[in-house]
Amino acid sequence: MHPYLEFFGRSIPTYGVMALLGCLLAFGLILWICPRYGADRNDEIYLIAFVMIFAVLGAKLLYQLGHLSELWTYSAVIFASPEAFLNYLGSGFVFYGGLIGGALGVVVYSRFFRQNAVPLAESFVPGIPLFHCFGRIGCFMAGCCYGIAVDGPLSVTFTESLSAPNHVPLLPIQLMEAGANLVIFAVLMVFDRRSSKRPHRPLQNFGLYLILYSVLRFVVEFFRGDLIRGLFLNLSTSQWISLILLPLGIYLFTVRPEKNWLALRVLDGAAEN
Repeated sequence: MHPYLEFFGRSIPTYGVMALLGCLLAFGLILWICPRYGADRNDEIYLIAFVMIFAVLGAKLLYQLGHLSELWTYSAVIFASPEAFLNYLGSGFVFYGGLIGGALGVVVYSRFFRQNAVPLAESFVPGIPLFHCFGRIGCFMAGCCYGIAVDGPLSVTFTESLSAPNHVPLLPIQLMEAGANLVIFAVLMVFDRRSSKRPHRPLQNFGLYLILYSVLRFVVEFFRGDLIRGLFLNLSTSQWISLILLPLGIYLFTVRPEKNWLALRVLDGAAEN
């Protein structure tokens, strides 16, 4: 509802403020819990750097793949000046692109340092929905990723949105998804505490996250009002990705440790020595 915040006479995007707050809280949580998984905090800091770089690249790339026509149509404006180009790069990100890119960052980290990155990756998982919760609050404040038009007690009406239609009652799907991510975070924290007291399957908490969020995102997409989401066969790009990630989550949650190819092969760079 407030796309910009005023600090000392300067306007700062509220989305950026919420994303930064979410990052700080998520990183603090990750560094706090990583010893439970036998991960070193110094190594975790390096992993966070790799994940952040690849997550930003992935989030921007997936957005760009769905907006190639926009890049072509407005190329004269986008490339008019370095400032205009940087403003364009600073907006338009897709969460699933960031999730996939961040996962690739873990793989690159394990290969680069020839290290088993599984304990580090497991420590990272609870921070994902925590960060996402604040990100969706930022979406609500900016008016992006808005919900379908609905007239009722749950509706909100934007008056200063940069993306959503103003003066139209809309479902606050951003806040609903933020709340759901907070529930997923709580579930993962309970699971984290219980699994730390007994032997667990490698990356099982990531499997649980993928199960919960892919189902959530598949359902949420039906209540989104922004139409530029790559619809194919009446399903959005995010819904198709959810359908791919759900069986991967089930696999990671249920597979026996000796059969887990992702933990034994992909994320264990030490096995290459």
